[in-house]
Amino acid sequence: MLTPSRRASGFSLIELMVTISLIAMLLTLGVPAFGKWAADAGTRGTAEQLATALRLAQSTAITHNRTTMFALTDAVPAYNAKAVANGSNWFISLLPSALSGETASSSDLIQAVTFARQNHVSLTGPAVVCFDALGQLVGMSDSSTGLSAPCSLPADGSGGLIPYTVSRLEATRQFRVLVNRGGRIRMCDAAKKLADAPDGCP
Repeated sequence: MLTPSRRASGFSLIELMVTISLIAMLLTLGVPAFGKWAADAGTRGTAEQLATALRLAQSTAITHNRTTMFALTDAVPAYNAKAVANGSNWFISLLPSALSGETASSSDLIQAVTFARQNHVSLTGPAVVCFDALGQLVGMSDSSTGLSAPCSLPADGSGGLIPYTVSRLEATRQFRVLVNRGGRIRMCDAAKKLADAPDGCP
């Protein structure tokens, strides 16, 4: 007596090809969205690190009762690296006391960061900002900083703010870190207005 044949367990070639085609389609749709999400996350993370670094420079100035500078650079960050506006790295360093006759040394370096370059993020902002012992922005000449760049103060018509802009070509969002002349540091979303959202920019 003949018994009905049983189908072998597993997938047929057609079922396997359909499954692979569906996975490929889903990946094709999902990769661009994931790329934008990753770019936005990297941009936001860099902006948060930048705000934290500026607060560190400010608190170090207060703690040590000495002027501290935050500087952008395109070089390897070090206490004597060349400071440039819109640099992709940054460093924080104590400035030598003018009254004591001290000179700058590597022991004055507080932080050296390449975070923006690692995340392929662009920074736009002044080369150097300095905080005094009260945690407020202070203007100093390039000879005082020793970096061929002076400590910047807010420009006229800026509302007393120094802006740093953090952006990335692939990202859909842009962030700003604002430093108030009095020392307040705040991160905001450039696409939002402060009047409409608490994380918006003025």
